[in-house]
Amino acid sequence: MDTQSLPSAPPALTDLTAAGLVSHEMIGDPAQLGSEAEALRVLCAQIGGPVWRLDPFHYAFRARPEDLGGRLAEIAPEGWTAALEAALRAELGADAVWISSADSPPAAAGLPDLPLLLLRAQAEAVAAGLEAAGPGTQAVVQARYAVETARLAAGAEPGSALARRLAVIETRQEEILEMLVARADETATLGRLGATLAAAIERLDAQAARTERQIESLAESLTGRIAALAGPDSAAFHTELALTLAEFLARLEQGAAQRTAPVAQAAALAPRLG
Repeated sequence: MDTQSLPSAPPALTDLTAAGLVSHEMIGDPAQLGSEAEALRVLCAQIGGPVWRLDPFHYAFRARPEDLGGRLAEIAPEGWTAALEAALRAELGADAVWISSADSPPAAAGLPDLPLLLLRAQAEAVAAGLEAAGPGTQAVVQARYAVETARLAAGAEPGSALARRLAVIETRQEEILEMLVARADETATLGRLGATLAAAIERLDAQAARTERQIESLAESLTGRIAALAGPDSAAFHTELALTLAEFLARLEQGAAQRTAPVAQAAALAPRLG
């Protein structure tokens, strides 16, 4: 494939170049490379810094003297492109990849100043993470995602549409949090009420059990007394019981008569008083 016929640089590459984060790009032939993971593995083995993934089989990176195992330090910067391409073709195939330098875009192209600063800050964070992780650790960054993140972060200034949208989201999150707290309080209250009701039910059950035992004990006692009173002669017992009941009823009737006598006397005296 002729490098002159390569498609124009994607916007993400333009932004990365404007931010000073990349100096070269690599385009691979999927038909010859087969696995993108293998192509990335070989590229990351030769390049020490982050690799920015623009598209499948299309990557960008910033060449450094320590790349290619330190061999670039022995080559003049204008010869780095050829050296990088030769090393990568040696491992991936003579016609499998093409390396070219990333041209710096005009000053008016790409991201404005603030998103560029944020994009550089992202790159610095990635570099710091790689340094902290130690030798042998490599990073592949989704370039378009990083660029769009910088755009969104830069657009979140006070009064912007994004800032207003974020404010609405934050307000809704606070409302949801308050609702969850209120529901938690309700759940706690219901839990305490349920525990109180359960304790009351237990006490009622215990009281019912005691009452039932008392009834059973009283029934057993009455049965024993009746049996003792009855003795061997059941007929005599029934006669005595009938006499006792008759005497009890007679006393009730006598008491009722005594209570109604004053009322009758008052009714007899009423005509005379009139």
